[in-house]
Amino acid sequence: MQRLMEQLRAPQTERLPSYNSISNATNSAAAAVTSAVPTGNRGPNSAGQRRKGMALTGASAIAFAVMALLVRELDSRGFTALQIMFWRGVVQSVGALGVCLTRGVQPLRVVGDWKRFRWVLMRAVFGSAGHVLYYMALARMAMGTATVLFFTNPLFTAAFARWLLDEPLPARAAWLMAAALGGVVLVAAPLAPLSLAAGAVPLQWALLALLGAASTALAYTSIRIAGRLVHPMVHVMYFGVVAAVGALVLSRAARQPWLMPENSLVGWAPVVGVGVSALAAQFLMNWALQLAHAAPVVMVRNSTVAISFVLDAIVYQSVPTLLGTVGAVVITICSILISR
Repeated sequence: MQRLMEQLRAPQTERLPSYNSISNATNSAAAAVTSAVPTGNRGPNSAGQRRKGMALTGASAIAFAVMALLVRELDSRGFTALQIMFWRGVVQSVGALGVCLTRGVQPLRVVGDWKRFRWVLMRAVFGSAGHVLYYMALARMAMGTATVLFFTNPLFTAAFARWLLDEPLPARAAWLMAAALGGVVLVAAPLAPLSLAAGAVPLQWALLALLGAASTALAYTSIRIAGRLVHPMVHVMYFGVVAAVGALVLSRAARQPWLMPENSLVGWAPVVGVGVSALAAQFLMNWALQLAHAAPVVMVRNSTVAISFVLDAIVYQSVPTLLGTVGAVVITICSILISR
C-alpha cells in the first residue's frame, strides 16, 4: 500500500495523449507509460475542460434517469434486480465493444498492460459490487431510505479523491454537497433521518447501503486514477462484462426463477433500452471524470434524483409532494452552483 501511494503521488510531467492517439498507440509507446498518476488526474486541465466535464455529467444524469424509468418498467414485468443488472450488463458490454471497434479503440489491448488494466478492473468490480449491495439493501429496507444512504457516495468520493489524488474540496463545495444530500432526503424519504435515528432500520442493512455507496465511490476514483490513458468506452465495456457475470452467478446462487423477455419488440425494447441508456450514461460519466474533480462530478450525477422526480410526474402522472418539489429544486440549484 505504501508503494502504491508513493506511485500515485509521484510527479509526472508527461503530456497526456488524446483519445485518438491512445487508440493508435503502438505497444512500445504503451510500455513507456509509467504507473504514476498523470498530471491530468490531479485536477482539470483548464476551466473550459472543467465546465465541459460538468456538462457531460448533467447529460449523464439525464441518461441515468431514463434508465431508472426503464428499470421500473422491467420490475413491473417481474424481472428481479439481478436479472435486470444481467441484461443491462450484456447489452452495455456488447454495445460498448461495437463502439470501440468502430472508433478504432482496441479494448483487449489494455489487458496486457497491468498498470492500466488494474484500474479498469477496479472500476468494474467495485462499481458492480456497489450496485449489488444497493439492490440487497433495497430488498431489506424502504426504497427511499436505501436511496438516501446510497446517494451519500459523493462524500465517500471526496474522501477517496483527497486521500489518493490530493484533490481539494473547498468549503463551498462541501456545503453544496451537504445541501444536495438534504435535497435527496426530501425527494426520496423525508422521514429517513428519523427512522435511522430511532433504530427503525436495522444497523446491518443501513451499513450495507453505505458500503455500496463507498464501493461506487472507489469505482469513480479509479477512473480518475486511470486518467485519459484509458478510453471511457473501455471502462463501460468491462463494467458490463463484470456486472453481467456477477449478476448471473448471484441470481443462480439465490435460485431465482429465470425470466426471459417476451419475444417481441414490446418485450425486448425496455431490456435493450436499459442497456443503451446505461451505456450512454456511463460513457458520459467516465469522460467527465477525466476532465473534472471527482467529488463535484459525482454530486452533479446525483441530480438524477431530481430528474427522476420530474419524469415520474410526467410519465406516471404521480402527484409531486411539496417536500419532494423543494428537494428537487435544492438539488438542481446546488448542481448548477457547483458546476460554475
